[in-house]
Amino acid sequence: MRIECLRSSISSGGKVFPIYIGFASAADISNIAIAPAFTRQTDHQQIAANITAQPVRDWQRPINYDRVDQIAEVFNNSGALMPNPVLLAKNAFTSGISIRPKRIDSTSYSTGTFIVDVPEDVKDPSQKPLWILDGQHRITGLSRSAQSGDPVPVVLLLDDGSNAYSSPLLANLFAQVTTAATKLDELHNEWLTYAFNLGKYATSRNASDAAKRAFETVVELCRTPAFRGEANPFFNNVQFNEHRPASPTFGGFSFKCNALGDLVSRHYYNLPVQHRVHLNPSELAAELSHAYIALHQTVGNHASSVFFGKAQSQQTIMQEAFLVGVLARALTYGSTADYRSLLQELKFQNTNWDFSWVRALSGPANTVSKRIARNVLEDALVRGALPEASGNLADHLKGNGAAVVLTFSRLTPAGRPAKQGKEQYKMLRGATGSHNAGTTTHVKATEQTSNVGDFEILDAKTVGRPLRYKEIEGRGLCLNGEYSNPLEIVVVMKHYGDLSSQSELQINW
Repeated sequence: MRIECLRSSISSGGKVFPIYIGFASAADISNIAIAPAFTRQTDHQQIAANITAQPVRDWQRPINYDRVDQIAEVFNNSGALMPNPVLLAKNAFTSGISIRPKRIDSTSYSTGTFIVDVPEDVKDPSQKPLWILDGQHRITGLSRSAQSGDPVPVVLLLDDGSNAYSSPLLANLFAQVTTAATKLDELHNEWLTYAFNLGKYATSRNASDAAKRAFETVVELCRTPAFRGEANPFFNNVQFNEHRPASPTFGGFSFKCNALGDLVSRHYYNLPVQHRVHLNPSELAAELSHAYIALHQTVGNHASSVFFGKAQSQQTIMQEAFLVGVLARALTYGSTADYRSLLQELKFQNTNWDFSWVRALSGPANTVSKRIARNVLEDALVRGALPEASGNLADHLKGNGAAVVLTFSRLTPAGRPAKQGKEQYKMLRGATGSHNAGTTTHVKATEQTSNVGDFEILDAKTVGRPLRYKEIEGRGLCLNGEYSNPLEIVVVMKHYGDLSSQSELQINW
């Protein structure tokens, strides 16, 4: 096929980008051009594999045939017109396109236009010589309409030996033009920017290395059939394709690729490692896979558990917290854990993981519960031991053994808490006690157990709307004549799932 074009160029960043502008019919364009798109049926593991290859394959959005039918219907009306240009570029996997100046027959005079010759005899559609960067729906719809043979403006981004048009540049152009029309779905946008080193994955970004290695971990987790000779339950079961659900073999842990990448970045590659160096993405993916397998082997009552149960039983907060704990252990010890033995040491097999006792996990309770779950699972998996005074993690999450510690200090002549001579009082859940502060008249809450996600310190005598002592929760309060002596307070501790408990204390000085 021959397209007669005008030529110009754009100079930017030390490179020259040739641009050719001409006309071709939608039917002809369909014969020589294809959008490098994945489909709604493309497997998650296939996308993960595609974005690790060079050049990257199938990186555009799936075609929407409802939209194609609408365009075809509109342009079957002879009064409609489509003047919008289509953006085309060379298919990175093919060759054979030639460009030459157009000359007047039998003379050496150039007309200022160019002839672009494009092969048409291609049996494999994926090997069509040109890519459609913008306009796949227009071309497909027009080619099915009464206007299939009418001219359509085309802009061709073709090298003339300058090698200016790299695959990342074409992907960036696609992302720019498509955002103005129909925004990419969040998963497509995530792996597209990763594949072509765009956005947060650009090498110019300070955090790009951590982000890249984290997302590479997710890619390896999804595309690798087995780790260390054991089948990987996450194979093809991390969601990369918005149009297909994904859940690993044993259920639960249904992660989108962007959410899991962010989790790995925040809780592993963005944190300092205590065990020599960070694991590489493949090694870390293996850790996550083996930990998940061990969890399934250890936990009982799968159908009602927060990890593997039916939809009403599962809790994403706990699933994320488990992975955060695995990542924390890998930061501390590297790839060393026998997770099944570790989980048995933590009594996972004897714990009731049916959390039907939870009152709420939305709003403020969500924030508190997420903080508690991550702190508790991280501490347990790193230390390999249960929290003090708790026989299992579920009871601990409910508030078993919960406490807030108050620290009493003397005041310096400048009115600040002295570093020496401090006293501490532990306000245990359900306890009622008293403390004689004596001369240590500065009081401040300084510690809380891991199952206390938040707390409030209130006046125990106030009737009606409670008086809150935010000073004790913050910088500290100085006991003086402004306050009744004794000062009676109650600490309201907030636990997982919107549970709460109290502890009361009478302070004399």
